[in-house]
Amino acid sequence: MLKTIPLRFSRRPWRLLFIALLFFFTAYTLSRTRHEPQAPPPTFHKKTKLFFPPLKSSSGNIDPDYCENFPRDLLDKYQVVLKTGVADSAKNKAHLSTVTSCITNLIVVSDHAEKIGERQVIDILGELPASYGVNNTDFEAYAAHKKAHAEGEAPTYSREGWRLDRFKFLPMVDKAYELNPKAQWYIFLESDVYFFWDTLFRQLSLMDPNEKHYLGSPVAGSDNRYFGYGGAGFVLSQGLMKALYPPKEGNTPSGNEHRLSVQYEQWAKNDCCGDAVLGYAILNSTGTRLEALYPTFSGDELKSIKVDRERWCIPLLSLHRVVPEQMEQLWKWERTRPYTEKPFVYSSMLAYTHAHLRDGPSREFWDNLSEMPVPNDRPAHRDAGACGSECNNDPNCLQYSYSQTVCRHSNYIKLGNSVNKENGGQGEFISGWDLNKMAELGLKFDENKNLIDTSCEETTWLTPVVR
Repeated sequence: MLKTIPLRFSRRPWRLLFIALLFFFTAYTLSRTRHEPQAPPPTFHKKTKLFFPPLKSSSGNIDPDYCENFPRDLLDKYQVVLKTGVADSAKNKAHLSTVTSCITNLIVVSDHAEKIGERQVIDILGELPASYGVNNTDFEAYAAHKKAHAEGEAPTYSREGWRLDRFKFLPMVDKAYELNPKAQWYIFLESDVYFFWDTLFRQLSLMDPNEKHYLGSPVAGSDNRYFGYGGAGFVLSQGLMKALYPPKEGNTPSGNEHRLSVQYEQWAKNDCCGDAVLGYAILNSTGTRLEALYPTFSGDELKSIKVDRERWCIPLLSLHRVVPEQMEQLWKWERTRPYTEKPFVYSSMLAYTHAHLRDGPSREFWDNLSEMPVPNDRPAHRDAGACGSECNNDPNCLQYSYSQTVCRHSNYIKLGNSVNKENGGQGEFISGWDLNKMAELGLKFDENKNLIDTSCEETTWLTPVVR
């Protein structure tokens, strides 16, 4: 039987082609992340006011007040919601002591009620109708978590616990509006998401909260519907909330029947992803589609944030999968960096991620995620020096990497990550950056050899694209 297979394919080559195409499509589909980078939308230039400046004098102060100058008066207009989980204690501690430490009216939702410092965490799954747990194996993990806590044991992470996360999106929006129906903007982020608050406040100052706005980083869902990626954070306006929760007759608040978690219970059970269900529910209830603001809402990891000529002056709002140590370091750097009234943009990030360039333009055993191999007939593949020289001579090349006699160039700047010195027997791995081109773009060293961004006299704000 097996011997006849090659003969059959040789007689019908289209079958082999079909299987190859099917394999390629399957592999491509599986390789895609939920976050799908989009081309930047149309842009405009507009002066905006500084909302949360770096500290003017932090030198010599061992423990400065990182919330100094935080615009607490704005919190009457903004309701921030932090979504987390029972197994995220390290992330929660880091987040509440950094990114959300200045948010006095913060709402924290999880799958277990507890007290973290002065913060009361809401068991948001406890807000769901009891019917969610009927014949629903995902809620067995919820029962196990509650049992572990009752017996004084620490709950463990599990795939079932991860699947519970999708049920938090609808009730956390319900809860945010219930607790603060007068807020102009509702901001939702997760325990591994880093927000640059000044960017957010500037962005929202350009928009009318009385209109229906659903802002975030776009992910393609089913039936030509897009939704805001939870890993980038998303924002809902007062105008949209009023449409989601219409008042009853006599202008009294709507009842439980208008809660999203009641209306779209079956959708939440059937779909893998809570951020997707929320987007579909918003579209179904109000006809409002996502307004995409990628790459301002980025959802990318610190190591893979891409800074190129196109993004150089685009504001940066969020990062995803930021581990606790990174979150603490980045927060301290952001708050104590040189004082400036300019918006925080993509090129501003380089002063943090590429501070190592003060020691030289290259790093050994480091992969800066360069992707484009130089053509095989070029001398660039001879060694790392030749690879870097060709990058310097290429007007589009901003960084390079050299490993296993392969030279790669890129027209962007990324941080990347370290490579094990053993490198699986692959030998050297060297990455480098073109400091001259970066200086021409505006990234330079000051007298103390710290990187500073001297560019972006005008900020490139993104026009939301309805998806």
